Amino acid sequence: MTPADTPEIERKVAAQLGQRLLKILSPLRVRSLSLHDAAGELLWINQGECGAALQRLVLDAQPAFELDRQMHFLERDVEGSRALFFCTRLSSGDRSGLAIALVSSRRRPHVDQNALKERVFTTLRRFSTSEPLSGTSMASPAAADPEPSPAHEAALESARRLIEQDEELRGSLRLRPYVPLRSVSSAMRRYEIAESSVSFLEHDLSRANRLVKLLGRRGARASPVPGSFSLPLCAAAVLSSDFMPRLAPILAEANHGPETMGFTIPAAAWELHRTATLRFLEQCAEARCFVGLDEFSLLRGGFDLLRAPAVRCVRLDGRLTAEAPVDRFAHAHVAAISKAARVMGIYCIATAVKSKAAARWLAAAGIEYADRSSRAGKADATTRSLRAVKLADAG
Repeated sequence: MTPADTPEIERKVAAQLGQRLLKILSPLRVRSLSLHDAAGELLWINQGECGAALQRLVLDAQPAFELDRQMHFLERDVEGSRALFFCTRLSSGDRSGLAIALVSSRRRPHVDQNALKERVFTTLRRFSTSEPLSGTSMASPAAADPEPSPAHEAALESARRLIEQDEELRGSLRLRPYVPLRSVSSAMRRYEIAESSVSFLEHDLSRANRLVKLLGRRGARASPVPGSFSLPLCAAAVLSSDFMPRLAPILAEANHGPETMGFTIPAAAWELHRTATLRFLEQCAEARCFVGLDEFSLLRGGFDLLRAPAVRCVRLDGRLTAEAPVDRFAHAHVAAISKAARVMGIYCIATAVKSKAAARWLAAAGIEYADRSSRAGKADATTRSLRAVKLADAG
């Protein structure tokens, strides 16, 4: 089964891949099999729906795969079953997709686990929207139909058009998911828009307009998993008296939810220009946009800004998160921000997370997310129309 909003080409591709993997994994007595894109959104499930239990499995597994870019397989015990996670990656090491199988907790000794995993990864690597799997042996390229049907050609052309449209948006918008460090109550996926190499008011306004259009298209598909997208702004955009008024009409027309679209404002604005920042926060609240404070630290004197209704998250100063595991002052600083944010209903994002040990410490301190770009440097965009391609493009 696939979500109702999934495009037909993705529906066909995901169903074929899922059925092939079910056959490969049948010796393990598969209870449930699901396919997910790089951001963890459901592509296909063999039975039922993506309930809260499956969403928790995805959220709990993502940090391990994000923090170890060489990891491809993970096995965990769950209630009465085993969860097998098969992660596919691009040649850059970025995660491109995830297959999750819930199997019998009783192992069958005659099953060669390593050979079985290799068959799974071989299938994932071979899978492509431009070359759908045939009903016969996957090892025989000649078995594929050399003359695609008109319906198949039409589906491919539709997919190409979607990809071209997304490429136009991706020219200035690269989406990067925040990495959940601990289980969170919300099923919402949170993303940041990668910072641009250029930064001035008109450019930020253009990028904000493009984001509204992208979210309009995403919303039209009624995604089963809501998303929250944050666009970093330059100080000039925050200090400008007409940035939000110029953006307000298209925001009003789009009518997004208050958690859907927001802005990350730099410390150069909120630390040094408090009056202009407060005006910007009021304008964002009126436009139903949330705000994140970048490089947040109590030493910068921004604690009073947390009471503003528009402020929904803080990105911790990277020096704090880097030093917290080994420095008592930084430790106390991070703990204080985390506890205060929890009381205020604000979530925290860690930056400069360089190791698994640091991630575990931050999770224990109550930090919900890590900024992926602080570790990985460069990340590929993840757009819904490319999910089936990225799931298979494991290099």
